[in-house]
Amino acid sequence: MTTHPATTAPIATALTELRAHFGADAVTITPDGSGGVYVVISDLPVGPAYTQARTWLGFQISAAHPDADIYPHYTGALTRTDGQPHGQAIQHVTWQGRPGEQALQISRRSNHRDPAVDTPINKAVRILAWLTTQ
Repeated sequence: MTTHPATTAPIATALTELRAHFGADAVTITPDGSGGVYVVISDLPVGPAYTQARTWLGFQISAAHPDADIYPHYTGALTRTDGQPHGQAIQHVTWQGRPGEQALQISRRSNHRDPAVDTPINKAVRILAWLTTQ
């Protein structure tokens, strides 16, 4: 586990919750240079809708947390088992300079965001649940 001093208490709390839920070894943190962090959670199951069994999930927790949405999220490249394209909320991108690796950007903004509900852990769990049902 790589540790970095969190810039704020809310970010530290969010990281503690992510590590408790996904396992400390699965959560990688990189400072974003602006007081926030980039988070990558590795080895997550994505369900039978994709040819890949597992992927990573990445996102930024900005210095404005908890006053900013955790949006968008990213995963490794996934291919649908039914051969259909991804829906409108998913597009191919590169993220964080992951060399030679395509990513998917998942745009699931919380339009009626509640900072008590739309926490980084809750958003990550919801994004994974949504992704596995696409």
